[in-house]
Amino acid sequence: MNQKILTASLAALVLTTGAFSVQAESTPPNFYSLDEVVVTASRTPEKKIDANADVAVVTAKDIATKHYSDVTEAIRSVPGVALGSQNASSQISFTNPLTINGSQNVVIMVDGMRINTNGVMSRTTALGTLTNMNSIDHIEILKGAASTLYGSDAQGGAINIITKKPEDGQVHTKLDLSRASYNGEKYGIYNEGSSNGFFWTVDAHKELQGTYKDGWDRHTINHLNAKSISTKFGYDFGNDSNLVFNYEKYKLDYTRPDGGTTSTQADHGKKDNDRISLQYNAKISDRVSNQFSIYRNQNRIEDNYNNLTNIADGSGYTDIHMKTTGISDQLTYKGNDQTIIGGFDWYKDEIPHYKYSYGGGSPAKESPEEGASVTTTAFYVQDKWDITDKWNVTPGIRITHNSQYGNNTSPSLSIGYKASENTNYYVNYKKFFRAPSLLELYYMSKNAPNLDPEKGYTVEMGVNHKFNSTLTGTLNIYTQRADNLIGWDSAAFNYGNSGKIKNNGVNLSLQKEFNKHVSATLGYTYINADSSTKNTVYANIPKHELNIGINYQNSKLTASLWGRGIMDRYTTKDTMKDYSSYWVWDIAANYQFTKEATLFARVNNIFDQFYTDVGTSYGPNADPTKYQYWYSAPGRNFEIGLQFQF
Repeated sequence: MNQKILTASLAALVLTTGAFSVQAESTPPNFYSLDEVVVTASRTPEKKIDANADVAVVTAKDIATKHYSDVTEAIRSVPGVALGSQNASSQISFTNPLTINGSQNVVIMVDGMRINTNGVMSRTTALGTLTNMNSIDHIEILKGAASTLYGSDAQGGAINIITKKPEDGQVHTKLDLSRASYNGEKYGIYNEGSSNGFFWTVDAHKELQGTYKDGWDRHTINHLNAKSISTKFGYDFGNDSNLVFNYEKYKLDYTRPDGGTTSTQADHGKKDNDRISLQYNAKISDRVSNQFSIYRNQNRIEDNYNNLTNIADGSGYTDIHMKTTGISDQLTYKGNDQTIIGGFDWYKDEIPHYKYSYGGGSPAKESPEEGASVTTTAFYVQDKWDITDKWNVTPGIRITHNSQYGNNTSPSLSIGYKASENTNYYVNYKKFFRAPSLLELYYMSKNAPNLDPEKGYTVEMGVNHKFNSTLTGTLNIYTQRADNLIGWDSAAFNYGNSGKIKNNGVNLSLQKEFNKHVSATLGYTYINADSSTKNTVYANIPKHELNIGINYQNSKLTASLWGRGIMDRYTTKDTMKDYSSYWVWDIAANYQFTKEATLFARVNNIFDQFYTDVGTSYGPNADPTKYQYWYSAPGRNFEIGLQFQF
């Protein structure tokens, strides 16, 4: 109850300040207006206030001001999003535990093209390996089921990372150099330009990191040597038509503790990922447009290769190659009162190579997953009909064929009411369907277990509102139901259908401009989880979360202070109760001392908070030799650097 009172008080404080605010003369950093355009809510451009959905946006200015190292850092403070990392950097983890509105089933995209992996414990992707942040224009986070437009498995929502498209006819170059705690070093170079219809971006990045300390000053085994490059080349035919080619490469050598951060055994690993895509956007007429995409993603992980023949009670050896090939096409028709979207998605997930060992000196052997594959084919259509100037209705349907589980239909219905230019209400109903992953199907044997797909629905209602020219807010209330939850069955030592989910929640966001120099944000998330397997499903999710940000800018200086308050996180044992609530504060500042040069600094975990953001069954003194694991987050750490633009 105290947290609810605190939240209501903070919200009231921010709301009431609107009456005494000074009219803003320019947009402060990190402020995304409801009048700005988003595309992920309906797969067509629309003002954020008009979207019948709960959409959050992280802008390029936000990324640059706060110096986010990867996508996990950029979205961590978005209300409704819960992220976990087992190391000082999210790059080292196999995958980053990610939930939106309490669901682990989230579709991740780059420029509308799916990049989810299928073969390890998470079906999203290792967001920490997306480190080429200079090439990102903005990130849209759609919270709530998005099954019709983005896949029947988009139970929690979708994340769309939208990259930059230079258009000003000039060439720009940015160079970043920084040093950080834990022997950290970062080097980056970014170049963009356009000329005679051609445009391009090239973003290269290198990062080094060593052993880190947690909030109790305990040292943790850690090493990171990452290199990445992202390229985009395109040609603009005019009339909103273009052809774009993308190629990304990421390589990582790392060292991690074998079993939790208290482990003294070092495991060495490698990652080698690449993505290639070709996308054609065509404006066929004033009313009709088309987008065709073809892509191929590859993710390779070799973990614990140094201990392959010398493991007593270790985490074992993994050598896996995951590959996804996909094609999608979308046709959009914009009438006077209707916007109709139709299209198809086809993609194939496969595991060409998978060797593993459980340890104990046993040799590596072929996994039952090796050679496994699954194809998904889907057709979808959605029709947004403006019945009147105020009312609109959007029915939609996706028909999906999974090569393992046959056909499934995912309908959706959205009703919107535009009460005024400043207020938009909506109610949504959406069904979802999630087939078992290749890991869940073939973990122990080539013979797939008798697993049923997860099925359920989400009902949500919300409002986007502009209180005045300097204060905006969004509120979303949802309920989610799912049957046939797929989880780990320790008795059978395999995956099984283990229960149901009943999940209710609230997301609140407020953005306030005090004047042309100062702005602030407030976010609140509440999740009431009721599940027969709550302990495993919601292990890293807080019941309450507060996100507070304060931003300042003048002609030469920009600064941001932001904090994340976790309260009453769902835990599996009483030993974790003392670590289920905490606050973490970060600060970043940038000083432009010449037209071309900027000095920047960042302090993470200012107050040296001891915490973990990964759910665990044991406390900080867990004994890894008894299969007890704890994952400490880094304590206070620093970064300082220079940025040159020319």
